[in-house]
Amino acid sequence: MNTELFEEMSSFIDERAEEMKTLRQDFHKHAEAGWKEIRTCSIIADRLVKMGYTDILMGKECFAPESRMGLPSKAELDRAYERAIEEGAILPYAEKFKDGYTGVIAILETGKPGPVIGIRCDIDALGVCECQDDTHRPAREGFASIHTGEMHACGHDAHATIGLINAETFMKFKDRLCGTIKMVFQPAEEGVRGAKAIVDSGILDDVQYMLANHMTPRPKDSDAQLKFCYATCMANAKWDVYIHGKACHAAQPENGNNAMLAMAAVVQAIYGLPRASAGDARINVGVVQAGSGRNVVCDEVKMMMELRGLTQASLEYMVPYAKRIIEHAAAMHGCTAEIVEMGATPCHPVDVKEFVDRMNGLMKELGYKTIDPKESSTSEDYAYMAKRVQEKGGVSLMFRTLSEYPAASHSVHFDLQEEDLPTASKTFAAMVTNIMGITA
Repeated sequence: MNTELFEEMSSFIDERAEEMKTLRQDFHKHAEAGWKEIRTCSIIADRLVKMGYTDILMGKECFAPESRMGLPSKAELDRAYERAIEEGAILPYAEKFKDGYTGVIAILETGKPGPVIGIRCDIDALGVCECQDDTHRPAREGFASIHTGEMHACGHDAHATIGLINAETFMKFKDRLCGTIKMVFQPAEEGVRGAKAIVDSGILDDVQYMLANHMTPRPKDSDAQLKFCYATCMANAKWDVYIHGKACHAAQPENGNNAMLAMAAVVQAIYGLPRASAGDARINVGVVQAGSGRNVVCDEVKMMMELRGLTQASLEYMVPYAKRIIEHAAAMHGCTAEIVEMGATPCHPVDVKEFVDRMNGLMKELGYKTIDPKESSTSEDYAYMAKRVQEKGGVSLMFRTLSEYPAASHSVHFDLQEEDLPTASKTFAAMVTNIMGITA
């Protein structure tokens, strides 16, 4: 590995530390949930063009459209586009991301033979209402989300920022690199909805090395900067369940079909679903929306739920069982049920052990403090990318960049320290340089 080249890259990244802070805080303030990241994508596309990228896939070019999961309604997507334009989305790029096609993939061809490397950066926000009082740094410093019910509570604003700085770094040093780099700015990771449609497009079929990063809280009393894992993604299925009944006056309940009663039967039975030896499992009904008035028999219920398995077999056991429960509990009360798949991931190793050990050793040699790898489980739609690349004979990993968190991920008080973002960009730079085998 060319240590001199890596040190030059590191210095270049350090010079952009303040820019990274500003960019992350701008993404944070304008948080956009899955398939609605129009302003975010327009900024990413504009910056990539200004860096000198000419091979950029935008919008529909990034996806197999039929593989997109959990799309918002057309009306919601239209409102998201109008909002993005009002808040400074950059035309004409913004138009390419309408109707749930929010993705950008920049391809850097160095012109010299070498490996094909993919880098995944997820960009979407969560459905969380961010704290707006002075106890919360983003609120105190004026960059809390201005979108009620949308918040970067998992660090994807940082991931987008890291990816852009890496894209700039690789373009800057293009003449000293070899092979091809594909920078993938992926929408809708939350709810595990976005990666499959990118994978099914075939864009990653030639990738030999797939890399990703996630910001992660630093363990208490630790000064480590990075964490590597041997992680396997939990198989999961995320559903929206609709129970359709018949409304009537509550004084004459026999004239209706009570969807509320059907929902109660579903929830009770779902949590009582017997486990199997196929593997550990999780079930959660996270949201129930039902009823229109105290004297009206409920005719419509929406439930948002998920099933997870530590093995593919455990999920495959639960899915038909859960569907039977939903359908028959609804029928028991004269109702019907509709199950809509909103997201899914396969059970698959995200990290290839030998490759993880190699990259962990590399970062230690370069003077970084790492937490040594161990077996773990995760829930990430990056699993689709890792699986496809591994099936084609390649390798993958997702490293963790450690930072101080004042509160847990997915919480209303989530925040991280922008000072830790350059570490992630430098790690990508080191791994790319090492993979390319550049020695001089």
